[in-house]
Amino acid sequence: MATPKNMAASNAVPRNVLVIAFHYPPDNTSTGVLRTLKFTQYLLPDGWRSTVLSVPVKLYRNVDPALAAQIPPDVIVHRSWGVDLKQTLNFAGSYPGFLTYPDRFWPWLFSAVPRGRRLLRSGNFQAIFSTYPVPTAHVIGWRLKLSSGLPWIADFRDPWLEDSMPPLERRMAVWLEGKVARHADRVICNTPAMRRMFLARYPDVSPEKFVTITNGYDEPDFVGLVPRRREKFQIIYPGIIDGGSRDPAPLLAGIALALERGWLRRDDLLINFLGCGSYGENQRFRSDVKRYGLSDLIEIQVPRIPYRQALEQLAGGDLLVALCEPLGDGPEIEAIRQWSLLQVPVKVYEYLRLGRPMLALVSAGAIPELLERTGGGSVVPPSDVNGIAEALKRSYAERNRPAAAASSVNQDIARYSRANLAKLLVAELNRIAVT
Repeated sequence: MATPKNMAASNAVPRNVLVIAFHYPPDNTSTGVLRTLKFTQYLLPDGWRSTVLSVPVKLYRNVDPALAAQIPPDVIVHRSWGVDLKQTLNFAGSYPGFLTYPDRFWPWLFSAVPRGRRLLRSGNFQAIFSTYPVPTAHVIGWRLKLSSGLPWIADFRDPWLEDSMPPLERRMAVWLEGKVARHADRVICNTPAMRRMFLARYPDVSPEKFVTITNGYDEPDFVGLVPRRREKFQIIYPGIIDGGSRDPAPLLAGIALALERGWLRRDDLLINFLGCGSYGENQRFRSDVKRYGLSDLIEIQVPRIPYRQALEQLAGGDLLVALCEPLGDGPEIEAIRQWSLLQVPVKVYEYLRLGRPMLALVSAGAIPELLERTGGGSVVPPSDVNGIAEALKRSYAERNRPAAAASSVNQDIARYSRANLAKLLVAELNRIAVT
């Protein structure tokens, strides 16, 4: 029998959670938006109804109406005033960074905190949930917890302090992350590696507070998916590229070496960067492409594309790539490296669900840990150009493997379905909820 504190999902009256999320559909700036969207979809069948507090749509760089169509009818979205200080304070191509702490959207809290308080007073809420990035969402969650007394879950989609920061900003971030870690009733980490980091950083906080709920994939997104096959051997990387942890240069070097050794055929090769962002037009990237002699083999799509279309292209790919670690040495590079090694991007779970060959350019950390458990994909350090070329050789020899059907997805991968992951969040909500 369910206790008043831990009511079963069969309870006729759903409980209510206020979800504070900067990124929420129609936002399509990154696939990180899917985590919050799918939580709000799958909490309801287990007895939790979400009310979302977000920002004006005009603050999103990219939107996808198809994602907005997935918002359940029972989920009400409130959008309170916000501003992007990077644009507002931009003078001659630069802006004062010290005014954009903890992030460039922090004025949002001036509208979100009072709006959140009104919502909490007007409804029968049992919990608060906030998700990072952006840090301001956690500041709002903390303020609302203090004023309402409701339990608060702080979700970390990315590590915070491992990101490269100026010294003053880092000191302030250390202080603020500590407040979040100590005041939240639960801290959700999206990899086991991130949870271990939090446990080591906050030995004075109960280990029960830190819970792992990973990223994942949503099975309905793959129903009726029509792979967009190409005649040539197609290597695909979807998402933002840059000169840091998502630097495509090691991949380009490996492809050039495989071509030189005859392991890939130039007349049977296509390299596709989907929605790669402004770095796709960067001079350094264009110079790398030219230097490795790949200009005639590469398709570059700078703008983000609709999510469904991206999945169809991935389903038709012969090798799906994850760029996860920077090259080089020095304190700043090492900070980015440590930040990167704690993460598993959403795309990796999508690759696993599709059953397509995968190549992750990373030396250690959360991704190899995941692939060891699931048995999917090859892992090569980005510094090992010869190893990258060898992995390309193997994938080329094993081409034409069909995408996985739902019935063939093994349990080691199925555990990362959004429906299963939402049950983990439901369990934590039930444990901390106010009766």
